[in-house]
Amino acid sequence: MTSPEIPARRDRWLRAIGYGLLAEIATIITIIFVVMLYKYVLARGLPENAYASFGERAGALIGILGGTLYTFSFARLLMRRISSNFIAHGIVVAFAAIALSVAGSIAGHQSVPASYIWASILKIIAGALAGFIYQRYMAATPAGNTQR
Repeated sequence: MTSPEIPARRDRWLRAIGYGLLAEIATIITIIFVVMLYKYVLARGLPENAYASFGERAGALIGILGGTLYTFSFARLLMRRISSNFIAHGIVVAFAAIALSVAGSIAGHQSVPASYIWASILKIIAGALAGFIYQRYMAATPAGNTQR
């Protein structure tokens, strides 16, 4: 294949779902890392309720901000592997991340906190924005010059 054009693949929508799941997994890993760092390195010796309180606050903050940033980042990574429908693919990344987030919340808390609504809205905006930015980039790039 000598064309610099990215071939349209049938699995591109599955890739978008996979990238969304990876974005949410990265968010979860970041929350765990920050809480463990706090507990075992930065604030050793505190009572367990202090760690639980910190975990809730850190989870809420990182869940919203980190989830948004990871959704944007993973959607942006996906854009280089697809050839069209950039905004729609970004939104699919966001919906996959939201689905895992909500499923995890229901499994762990038996409910979905109100803050998840804002987190979900921000993820959708982040995914769509990643697609929009890449769409603009592709429109501005002369044909045949798609080196990234």
